[in-house]
Parts: sequence; structure tokens; C-alpha cells
Amino acid sequence: MVQPKNFFIAGLKIIGVLTIIWSFTQVAPVIIQFYSVYNQSDMMQANDLSNYRVSLLFQVVYPIVLLSIGVYLVKSGEALIQFAFRSWNEKNEESNSLLFILFMKLAGLVLIIISIPTAFQLLSNVLFISSAKVIGTSDQINFVLLNLVTTVINLLLGLYLLKSGKIFYKLGFSKNNEMD
Repeated sequence: MVQPKNFFIAGLKIIGVLTIIWSFTQVAPVIIQFYSVYNQSDMMQANDLSNYRVSLLFQVVYPIVLLSIGVYLVKSGEALIQFAFRSWNEKNEESNSLLFILFMKLAGLVLIIISIPTAFQLLSNVLFISSAKVIGTSDQINFVLLNLVTTVINLLLGLYLLKSGKIFYKLGFSKNNEMD
């Protein structure tokens, strides 16, 4: 039987490939945002325009971060494997529960990765809101309000699932826990 850690490593590589592809899809919105800087430059004062350009740097960073994560996962992902399997004990586990734990860890990684673009957009919008003085920032404020809580929840639950996810394991395998 293939060990769950080997399944996890294969899953990391698949998620890495998907993350690389997703990073390429995130480039188009960034290009559109940069194009808007030149279309709105006459509507903004010089200070607001420069602050807007600085806030756009955060939007340039997240496709690069996604690409880097994808390449790291495809190449090795060793630190992530060590983090996820630090306290791994397979002796008393059934194969179904092992697979559940494995896929729960992969789901945690996916939650973290899909939160990255929104987290960088939130940082970008907060930076712009804090520095803009002349133009309206209601769209940016609405974006922050709508996405902050869900992004934080995705990041925290992703880390929790990747590390252990014991609450969900107990929920899914309560009969196994009663026998132990």
C-alpha cells in the first residue's frame, strides 16, 4: 500500500501545477489595473496617483507569489511536508481515516493558496484608502469590508487543516474515536 505521506507529496505536486496555471490567469487583471492608472491619471492629483501606483505593487506581487508557491510545490515542498506530518502517527488508523486526514491537509493548502490574491488585494486597498485624499474610496472600502472576514477565515482554517484538523476528524470519525 502506498503511504499517505507519498499521496500527500503527489497531491502537493498537482496543487503546485494548478497554482502555476492560476498565477498565469491572475496576470490579466493586474495588467488591466495598470492600464487604468494611465486612464485615470488626469482625474487624480499627483500625490494620490503615486499612492495608487504604490498600492498596485501589491497586486503585482500576488501572481509572482502564486507562481513561486506553485514552483516550490512541484519541485519539493519539503518544509510544508514537515509541517503537515510533524506529529503523524499511522499505527492505529484505518485506511479511510488516513485518506481523510490526507485530503483534509491538501484542502487546507488549497484554502491558503486561494486566499493569497484576495489578501494582497486587501493590502493594496487598505494602503490606497489610507493615503488617498481627493478621490472617493468607497469601492475600495466596500471591497475590504466584504472580503476581510472571509479571507482571514480561509487562511486560519487552511492552516488549521494543514496542521491537524482534529475537530473535523473527530466529527467525521466519531465511531472510531469511541472504540479507542
